[in-house]
Amino acid sequence: MPIAIIGAYFQLMRNAVFSPDSFIYNVLNFDETMPDDIWYAGAFISSGMVRATFGLFGLYAAYFSARYTARLYKKDSTSVGMTAVIVIMFCAYANNLGDTTGNRSPFSASILKVNAMLLALLIGYVVGQIFHWLGKDHEPIEFEHTSRIRKRAWNALLPASVSILGGLILGVSIYELQIRIMSSDTFKTLVAQVENSNNLFEIILLLIVVMFLSWIGIGYPLNALSNSAVNTAAMANLNYALKHGSAWDVPHKFLGSSLVYPYAWMGGASVGLALIIIILLVRENKQNENIAKINLLPVVFNSNWGFMVGMPIILNPVLFLPFIIIPVVNVLLASAAIALHIIAPCVYPVLRGTPGILISFFGSNGNWVNLVFSILLFILDIEMLIPIASLGQRIEKGLREREQKNE
Repeated sequence: MPIAIIGAYFQLMRNAVFSPDSFIYNVLNFDETMPDDIWYAGAFISSGMVRATFGLFGLYAAYFSARYTARLYKKDSTSVGMTAVIVIMFCAYANNLGDTTGNRSPFSASILKVNAMLLALLIGYVVGQIFHWLGKDHEPIEFEHTSRIRKRAWNALLPASVSILGGLILGVSIYELQIRIMSSDTFKTLVAQVENSNNLFEIILLLIVVMFLSWIGIGYPLNALSNSAVNTAAMANLNYALKHGSAWDVPHKFLGSSLVYPYAWMGGASVGLALIIIILLVRENKQNENIAKINLLPVVFNSNWGFMVGMPIILNPVLFLPFIIIPVVNVLLASAAIALHIIAPCVYPVLRGTPGILISFFGSNGNWVNLVFSILLFILDIEMLIPIASLGQRIEKGLREREQKNE
């Protein structure tokens, strides 16, 4: 969680402040007011820290997934964590061979990024289970002599060897079959289909798939969606709006790129920000309240990974249904409002890092009805989440009482 939160803040700085096409950069006119040295330094630091956190998040996820799995069974958590790192790095190496994109790194970034967290968690969990079945029990002590450390290493040799052998088989399979697993290229067709479709039924089905993938830890499709998609239908809508000075009667009113990002996800506001608001209003759990407070600013500016990991939302069964259903409800309501000429379609490109609730306002060239509609939609999202959040609080309380009883 701390790594994800740090990454979220630097992602906020990179996407909303130190990018020429970002929201804060343009609103505060940093092109004129910020010295070049400060801008270049900020861009370098923010981009570098995003790479060091989210760009290598798979390493951290695999390590801790394996480590805590081993702890459950009283195994050597340090050895199992390092073994998981070796396995995921070999898979990243195998996935990068044959890459024609000019990537200078010998390791595939797509496997190691935060968007591919599911694979990292699975690798860590499987390695932890191998140590569970083949490793010897380990009781940590405060001071370890060299002989004890040597014994630990020998005890870890068999399960580590089996884990690495399994990693070799997976890596060779990836290389021989030229499988581009967990790559953004793998999901390009899905993203393009969502953005290019003008069929509401198809958009809903694809949206369910995208949200499900994000919930299990595959974030490439959701993070690739935007209302600034470059396709024939989007360009036709934009040209019509520019020619007629209005977006009310564009030829493709229900285009996926005009519906999904401004209303279904709203840059994370529909689920992430709504859940933060509920936690801060209810104030039943101090730990959750602290997580919500520290993630509030990044989530407002669409940097959601800190909260997705810290809450957690990813793989949280309590939040599965709202994570899928709320974006679908938003799209259906927005489509109905567009059909009834209540709101205008979002056809204009929006700056990076624009707060989620403002996306439809700027995407419709400043239509105030769109802004009011987005606010009302956000309030509805909060209302839909309240019973689920209450259920989650009760489950957490029951788990804590059970843990205390077992202690």
